[in-house]
Amino acid sequence: MYLAAQVSVQAEISDTVADTRIAAQMEAAETSAALLRAKTLAEPASEESIFNRGSRKLTLRKVAPMPIPKAPHPMNEKAEQTGFSAEQLRRFQEAQVLEPVHLRLSATVYGSDYTELTLSLEDARFTVWTNQDYSYLPFLGDFQTDTRSYTYTGINYRIDREKEFKRAAAAREHGFEYHSQWKEPAVRFSSSEPEYILVTEDGREVPEETYRQLDDLMSYYLEHFDALKLAHDNAAKLQAAQERYDAANPKEPQDIILNYSRVSESSQ
Repeated sequence: MYLAAQVSVQAEISDTVADTRIAAQMEAAETSAALLRAKTLAEPASEESIFNRGSRKLTLRKVAPMPIPKAPHPMNEKAEQTGFSAEQLRRFQEAQVLEPVHLRLSATVYGSDYTELTLSLEDARFTVWTNQDYSYLPFLGDFQTDTRSYTYTGINYRIDREKEFKRAAAAREHGFEYHSQWKEPAVRFSSSEPEYILVTEDGREVPEETYRQLDDLMSYYLEHFDALKLAHDNAAKLQAAQERYDAANPKEPQDIILNYSRVSESSQ
């Protein structure tokens, strides 16, 4: 049973919605930049130097030094300590129930048919083949089981069969040798149902923790596959909208304004 996760329920966005969101974000960013520029220039300066940096100008403004804050007085050990409330203690105890686990995983997805996973456990690495598409792992985030709280970090690669064949053919036409990155599974799957097979060398013993992490990951991933794919698709639409916005609104080089003060001149 899965109690909570970073995957939130979200709706599919259209290209129009993506364009609107990106335009709003860029407008907000421009407003913030203008406010910062105004705040920077509002600070009285005793000296000002301007330097040319290609198509931009760098303005250095010497302003009055900010006083260094004094160190706080040490706490009186005899001072009365405020205890936690019963509600705070209850929440703290509940938070300690789940065992924290750092899931370190990389994935190479071949087409959309199967994936080669590399799970890192302490100093050991384990190769795992599965007949599922793990393209959407980057959107996994953190997730929880009924006993564990997982934090995921990893790298994803995607290898397309047709692209690899075209690259190899183009290389041969020009007299070069291209080593295709395409790989076939090192194992055979018994059916089209979700499976994974852990490949070991020299009869190396596999810790039970390895299977536990894989079981938790795959159960969660398959259960939330549609939500993860939707997050991926929406992110792709937003990226495309950003590219359309940048093409329609080419950015001009912006001048840089920096305020500075010398620490040695600060009041003690």
